[in-house]
Amino acid sequence: MEIGRILRASTQGFAFGCRAAQLENPYFGALVKAEAKPNECIYGMIYNFNVDDDPLVRRLVLAENLPMSAIEDQRNNRLLPIEMSVLTVGYNRDGVVRQGLPPRPPLNLDPVQLVDDPDEVKLFTERLSYLRLVLKSADAKIPVEQLLVAHIRAVHQLRGRDDAWAINVIQEVIELLRGDYATLIPTLEALSDALPTLPILTQYE
Repeated sequence: MEIGRILRASTQGFAFGCRAAQLENPYFGALVKAEAKPNECIYGMIYNFNVDDDPLVRRLVLAENLPMSAIEDQRNNRLLPIEMSVLTVGYNRDGVVRQGLPPRPPLNLDPVQLVDDPDEVKLFTERLSYLRLVLKSADAKIPVEQLLVAHIRAVHQLRGRDDAWAINVIQEVIELLRGDYATLIPTLEALSDALPTLPILTQYE
């Protein structure tokens, strides 16, 4: 499912744009992939949405009794895309999935797809080393705690409510954040709310 195209990219992440009509499917914490080549894609997690204004919007917000037709026309036909920022967490080259930074970033206008196929989600999330990349991104103004929680909750669902996987993830997060209680405690509290049936959380509440 194509949800946009690359606007700009670096080794550590990329931004892509889409039309308002494409905004129904991507979500905060979603796993996405940029199709860099026929045999290569780059995986990442959406951590921010940005909707810029333009001169027409500035005029429209001052209008009284703004008709819905004008709003829909502006949303569907505006020249500025809705922008989403993505943190790179891995890549697939020639069918081999690796977690970590890719050899090169995607290029402008490469398509971006939502990774919502359960088999592909399982393939990428079976190993958990990509969580280290996420946690080390705290200095990049990324809301790490909320990003982790949203991602874990979404993957838990896509994996068929896989509690064993979720428990392994939480244990990995605890290990990685053992020396950073300022991040660990709110992360576990948020996970406790998001996944209340997992017993491992009760001992840390």
